[in-house]
Amino acid sequence: MSGQPPLAYLGELRPAFVAHLADRLNNVIWGETQIYSDRMGIKAPLKSHSAILFLLRHGPASLSEIARLDGQSHQLLASRFDPLERMGFIERFTDPNDARRTPYRLTKAGREQARRIEAAITAKAEAMRRLFKEMDMDLIAVLEDALERLRVRPLGQRILEAQTEGKTGHVRKRKTA
Repeated sequence: MSGQPPLAYLGELRPAFVAHLADRLNNVIWGETQIYSDRMGIKAPLKSHSAILFLLRHGPASLSEIARLDGQSHQLLASRFDPLERMGFIERFTDPNDARRTPYRLTKAGREQARRIEAAITAKAEAMRRLFKEMDMDLIAVLEDALERLRVRPLGQRILEAQTEGKTGHVRKRKTA
């Protein structure tokens, strides 16, 4: 099977495995990023890098504030912040202007990690831009477009439409609002 693209044996069914291929791409990128991060002396978990950079660039913030801006759940962010707090990279404090608010901020060790992360991410961003140029496509734009199209018309609906097409030989036209 040497020289064939992954899952080529699936032929016309291959598009149904786009998530599988995306997962493979994700694993390759995360694996290489972990190796690079280790070489750079970065101890913070990879999945927390964006949160650390947020705190570096925007200052103290609560989980709710970051979640709202990042479009992630409060619970997901909390699971990413817990190890950072245990490692001594971030700390919570009481907002002097609002005692109900307990934002996070970087510690001295966290700022040092953040600087290392920023340097590593800067190089990674440039490497990815070069890959996109080599591919002659902006992969971020393609992914964002796919996500938006699936938000507007979910995959489940698209599957039902494809099933309808298979039974009738044509796709029903959707009425647009």
